[in-house]
Amino acid sequence: MKVIALRGDVSTGKSHVINIVYQFLLQDGWVQVPTHFRILGNPAYEDIIDILQKGAQTIGVIGAGDYQIGAIALSKLLKELELKGCDIAVCACRTNPKIEAAVNNYANHFWHDKTTSTGRENDRIVNGIDATALFNLV
Repeated sequence: MKVIALRGDVSTGKSHVINIVYQFLLQDGWVQVPTHFRILGNPAYEDIIDILQKGAQTIGVIGAGDYQIGAIALSKLLKELELKGCDIAVCACRTNPKIEAAVNNYANHFWHDKTTSTGRENDRIVNGIDATALFNLV
């Protein structure tokens, strides 16, 4: 499985960017595979997991990259997508060696570092830039 990961510090907008990528995928003709969408943890954090399909390709999307323990550890979520036959996974990943190891375990992985916003007025711009970069890696 190819893993495309958005790496960044806590509260930098990683989950928000993953949700933008998710919308880009849907607009590009990817469709939800029934019964796979779920919200992970607190809905206010916008952390989701879902599987989309386009033709014979499947892609998993994970917005929860800040977790390293329990049922929503990034390593477990990536393994879930792999076991469900995803060809690609797009995920958020907090800058933390233990969490980053979940991505590094996949030989075919790509990192994109979260662009730092210089203020709330620039959040939409940098998040759009990051989402476009991730989408282009798909």
